[in-house]
Amino acid sequence: MDAARLPTAVPAWTVPAGLAGSARACRGLAGQPGVPHTAARAGPGRLVGRAAVGRPAPDSRTGGRIRAGGAVVSIQIPLRGLRATTLGGYLSALGLLRILATQHDTTTRLRWADDLPVLTSACSIDELTAWLVSSYRPSPIVSPWNAGAGFAGNGKSVEAERALAQVEDSQDPRLAVLREAIAAGRKVVAEGRARGWAGESLWVKQHKQSVISLCRNTFPDEALPWIDVAAVLSGPEVHFNPVAGTGGNFGRQELSATYLQHLALILGPEADHRHAAAWVRAALTGAEDVPYKRGAVGQFDPGRAGGVLASIWGEPDKQGFVNPWRTILTCEGLLLFASAAVRRNAAEPGAAWPFSVHATPIGHPTASAGETAKGEIWAPLWERPANLAELEQLFGEGRARWAGAQAKDGLLFALAISALGVDRNLDAFRRFVIVERLGQNPIAIRATDVPVALRNEHALLAEPYVWLARLRRKDKIPAGVAALLRRCDQALFAAITGSDTTAMARFVISFGRLHEAVARSGRLRQDIAPHQPRQSRVWDPSPGIAGQLELQLASALASLAETRAERAMPALRPLLTRVTRSRDRLVWADSPATGSELLGSTLAQALAQAHRLHLEFLKGTPGDTEAPAAEFPVGQTVALSALESFVDGECDDEVTADYLRGLMALGWTTSQPAPALHGRARNPVLSVLLPFFATGPFRLVSTWGADPVAFTATLRPRPDWIARLIAAGPAGVLDDALLRLQLAGCRPMVGRPPDRASALAAHHTSGTRLAAALLMRVRTRDRTTALSAATATRPDKASPVTT
Repeated sequence: MDAARLPTAVPAWTVPAGLAGSARACRGLAGQPGVPHTAARAGPGRLVGRAAVGRPAPDSRTGGRIRAGGAVVSIQIPLRGLRATTLGGYLSALGLLRILATQHDTTTRLRWADDLPVLTSACSIDELTAWLVSSYRPSPIVSPWNAGAGFAGNGKSVEAERALAQVEDSQDPRLAVLREAIAAGRKVVAEGRARGWAGESLWVKQHKQSVISLCRNTFPDEALPWIDVAAVLSGPEVHFNPVAGTGGNFGRQELSATYLQHLALILGPEADHRHAAAWVRAALTGAEDVPYKRGAVGQFDPGRAGGVLASIWGEPDKQGFVNPWRTILTCEGLLLFASAAVRRNAAEPGAAWPFSVHATPIGHPTASAGETAKGEIWAPLWERPANLAELEQLFGEGRARWAGAQAKDGLLFALAISALGVDRNLDAFRRFVIVERLGQNPIAIRATDVPVALRNEHALLAEPYVWLARLRRKDKIPAGVAALLRRCDQALFAAITGSDTTAMARFVISFGRLHEAVARSGRLRQDIAPHQPRQSRVWDPSPGIAGQLELQLASALASLAETRAERAMPALRPLLTRVTRSRDRLVWADSPATGSELLGSTLAQALAQAHRLHLEFLKGTPGDTEAPAAEFPVGQTVALSALESFVDGECDDEVTADYLRGLMALGWTTSQPAPALHGRARNPVLSVLLPFFATGPFRLVSTWGADPVAFTATLRPRPDWIARLIAAGPAGVLDDALLRLQLAGCRPMVGRPPDRASALAAHHTSGTRLAAALLMRVRTRDRTTALSAATATRPDKASPVTT
């Protein structure tokens, strides 16, 4: 939905008329008969369907609502000032819903159009503004466990102490619960000092857990949500929610003190109600026509944090630009992130907070491995209107599960989304990473958006992630391995979130390089076993990735196996990489069996040596000069044109080696279309040798002589051909092959003296590349095409070829 086209007031549904701006007019309307309000009847935790939207012209006398027979039509209000472009904007939208639903209008609902919050209410912007200024009752947010919260009374936090005193001295009934919480905080401080917990600033560090525990036992019920947002007690330890800083501290800023100071600007004895109304309207509509206060912005809206370019005064002007209502709404929204009781008992304390996980330094342009990150907030977005009860259930569960456990870091959270391990009624998550910048000040930066969808990549990446996680837990990883691991994580994150269509190709290459780096590390391979997938999987690569020809060759090589049951353990993997078979599993080897590293410069040599070793394994009984069928019985086939391109050196061996290394380590192949029909073989040397490496006989018709003769030819290579191709080139092997063709009834048409030397010279065919190419599986149809190009034969159409 295009946020820019949203009207200011859109009729949504009809509710009974009431006094404008009064709580009585808006409370308890959802369940009344005659109200087409299906959302109110939805069970908790279920985000409801879209309300039927009509669009009659709004009546200016009712603040944008439509009068029809004594009834009023609710309206949709786009909150352009509370966009989720920052964490502060997102929290402010939640805070506004929480305030209205608990204090004013129980039918209020919220949805998101991209990053634009849309409020559904029976009140207009003007009425909301008037009600917030005149009737809003602040939530009790106080932090007597922090020295900067104003409870120390030592004169070091003058503004915080002044804000507390203003609330305590106020007679405003709207501040009654807040005054009760402050009084409870004073008692906690007095009792804590009496117990000997006091320290230099306020508390001895080891007693902070006791202070917070005493607050939980002493505070009124209305003040407990803030404690549950700020901290979780786990035995003698205190764990802090990154969304609330260190128990409400953001560097030198204390959030509860800032909250009280900004409340004083709109509710205190010196409050300017004209400015208060302008500030709230600016916060809701995004208008920038009102002067803001100067002060600390905190981590939620870093774009307003001031700094050297914030004003003409340069570096000395470090104060940010603050809308007091934005701070208040943000703090109210934070209360939805309170840890749920059912999750506070989890084994991992960090899992107690909804949609809050450990930071993963990947997945956004400014990510740095060495940067200090406090955590991540994955803010859920939903397109269908939801009421407060539904959102309280959603945030209370904070469900993001993968492999039967709650996600603990950003990468696991992305995997949970891709596996639909989150609430199905959510449409996307916006990821905010809280990092330390500008000194030690935490700021929440927007990282990426991840739509909620079941992704095919999840089935492919689940097993490799487990191996990567095992490696990631090791201490003192060598720098080279750590760099490759980071690249792997970056590619995996991009692939699982769908943010880059080339990410899967990068992951395959990075994983193969990382696996070989671990194999070369004597210390790591003692604890990390080779990755051994339980089953072979098929990757459907994006059409736009580079190296399509190289990927086709690599996939064909990686798919070679002796039986279908062994496809997850490629036959070439123990020959080309530092692994070897030990019964039914893989273990590390000191070097590849071929003696050649699998690199671009050595690809042909490594494949040729692998072919030689494979033929030696297939040799029959001693003294048997005839080898059995040389072709692997299981594997993908390569198009004849692709095979000729490899023999002629027209492909990038570096890319082929990278893909092959990764595919073998992962146990993957690619989904490739059937090889295109190739008219006629171009390379005469390949045409002569290719038929000898087939598994079955050829059914042919001789075209030599006046009368065509049908016959069957079974061709087998000599056991030493591959070794001779590697050592001396194709000339001697070609002589043997031509003789064998003649004896099998296939009269050679190419390479016969005296034109054999010219045929070899014209194609500059490398014996090593030939030996490597002959390892690949080729369709019988293409082998027959090559045989027909090299001899006076044609396929026998009476005997159809199916492969």
